[in-house]
Amino acid sequence: MELSVFLLNRTVNYSANMALQDLFQVGPIVAVTIALLLAMIADLVLPAGMRRSAAGAVTVLGLIGALVADAFLYNNGRSAYYGFATGDNFAVYFHAFFAILGLLTVAAAHAYLRRRRFLTSEFYVLLLAATAGMMVLGSSTSLVSIFLGLELLSISLYILAGYARRDSASQEAGTKYLLMGGFASAFVAYGMALIYGGSGTTLIPEIAKRVTAESANNPILLLGVILIGVGFAFKVSAAPFQMWTPDVYQGSPIIVTAFMSVGTKAAAFAMIMRVFDSGLPGLAPQWQALLAFTAAASMVVGNLGAIAQTSIKRLLAYSGIAQAGYILIGVLAGHADGQGAVLFYLFGYMVMNFGAFAVVIALAGPDGDVDRMSDLNGLGQRRPLLGVALTVFMFSLAGFPPGVGFIGKFFLFAAGVAHGFTWLVVLAVLMSVVSVYYYVRVVVHVWTPGEAQAWPRLTAGTALAVAITGVLSIAVGIYPVILFLIAQAGAQPVAAGGG
Repeated sequence: MELSVFLLNRTVNYSANMALQDLFQVGPIVAVTIALLLAMIADLVLPAGMRRSAAGAVTVLGLIGALVADAFLYNNGRSAYYGFATGDNFAVYFHAFFAILGLLTVAAAHAYLRRRRFLTSEFYVLLLAATAGMMVLGSSTSLVSIFLGLELLSISLYILAGYARRDSASQEAGTKYLLMGGFASAFVAYGMALIYGGSGTTLIPEIAKRVTAESANNPILLLGVILIGVGFAFKVSAAPFQMWTPDVYQGSPIIVTAFMSVGTKAAAFAMIMRVFDSGLPGLAPQWQALLAFTAAASMVVGNLGAIAQTSIKRLLAYSGIAQAGYILIGVLAGHADGQGAVLFYLFGYMVMNFGAFAVVIALAGPDGDVDRMSDLNGLGQRRPLLGVALTVFMFSLAGFPPGVGFIGKFFLFAAGVAHGFTWLVVLAVLMSVVSVYYYVRVVVHVWTPGEAQAWPRLTAGTALAVAITGVLSIAVGIYPVILFLIAQAGAQPVAAGGG
């Protein structure tokens, strides 16, 4: 009897220790989830006048808590929850990425939500839910947990896209995103089911062991790769599955567009590298052919489509399509240098793209967002700091030194050439030259004199978001070593965990 009690106590203690260790591996997700629950409760129980400030404060504390948990997790990662998640450095990098993106969004959103008379607490709850979904995608090492994270992210963004309830364009954007997103999720789910059927497991490390080069003759696996590739291409806004992007970007409230343009792309690339690089190296020739076609199509469609745009949101949407093509070069190159280049460029894209959107957010009034490029006329004269910042972001996106976009593209293209994708790099360079036209066109409007417009006062939060992204766009371009070393540490995702 005493022996039975002793063994039972040992089992309970062991299970509790394992549970705590597993919880530690997903600490950043736990921090964001707790903040999500607290923000919901605060919205229910606090007086109306306190809800907005409380929800914003809880959101900021939750995201900072995620960064603190990330710092403790660095180099201490391992597999958790029976192989469904991991806290490796790849996950740590993306957790920090999404937390920083969330903090920038909160900084830019506070005054914007008040000006547009949007519900504030609900926005922060949805923001935290989307961030949690993105973090789950960064940590997942199972097809099941990947799909759960994808749907948590997607459902939150469907609601955010239609957040302007009195704006028909926003409602249309939310409906389109819901329909097209559900279509893409069906492709992903069916593809995962086929890969499970062909490999007999949903765990990515086990798939890597069971799916070898000889599996290229298995039609079930090949069809699964194609279907997953289609769904992933949709999520990164890659051609020829980019149709939703310009319409959804234009119709959504601009703060949602800013968050979505960076977050969904980064989360989707985390998925792609986990599933393809870590889980299906045996079928590399097959998925590389699919991604190479997608990369080439994205660069051509994105850059040529942006030329004719007069809408700022649509121009940045087509720019994002082209940027997805550039980043896919690093995914195709693989290895430490290719994956490190992808992680480096994603951070650079965040500061460039979000910064550009933050400038436009600062100009949004109570009647709607600034969207026509002609609306930027006179910005350089009336708001010189915002004009300089937007100029920096446009030149950096175009790839001019010393912006982070230049050095980021250099790392991507160098990895592509080193691993046999020279033809794709040549196309990328040519399309980068084309992109100069439409990025410079925005700059021309910024410094063209225009009529006085009723732009709102620049608030501290939006100014902080613009300043941080602007400084980082230049500083990381001039001195990229620190970020590149961090990106290299997060490269080569270990599907089963490990630091």
